[in-house]
Amino acid sequence: MGLTCHVVSPERPLFDGEVEHLVAPGSLGELGIYPQHAPLVSKLMPGVLRLHKADGVEKLAVRGGFMQVKDDDVTLLVTRAVRPEDVDRATVERELTECIEELQHPDSDERYAFLLERRTWLQVCLKMHA
Repeated sequence: MGLTCHVVSPERPLFDGEVEHLVAPGSLGELGIYPQHAPLVSKLMPGVLRLHKADGVEKLAVRGGFMQVKDDDVTLLVTRAVRPEDVDRATVERELTECIEELQHPDSDERYAFLLERRTWLQVCLKMHA
C-alpha cells in the first residue's frame, strides 16, 4: 500500500501515480511523507522533490508551491519544476557564475532579493545531478 501522488505546475501535470513515499522540500526542511501520514498542508521551498516508486526514484527540482497530504493522497502544486534530463548543466553553471558575480554589486535591494532567489533555484537544478 502506497500513496497516490499528484504533482501539478501551472504549465502541465508533472506526475500522477503511486509512490511508496516521497521527500519534499518544506519550509522548515525536508518532509518525508509515508502511507498513513497525518493530514498536512505545507509551503514548498526551492529544493529537490524525490518520489520513491517501486522501480526507483524520480527527481524534480521544484521552485516552490504548496503540498497537501490527506488520506494517503498527496497533492503538490508547484510554481515551477524541471526534471534532471531537462537541465543543461553547462548552461546552469554559467548562469550561476554570472548570478554570483552580479550579487557582488546589485543596483537595488529588489535586484539583490531577485538574485538570491535565482541563485538558490540554479543551485537546486544542479543538485538534482549530485
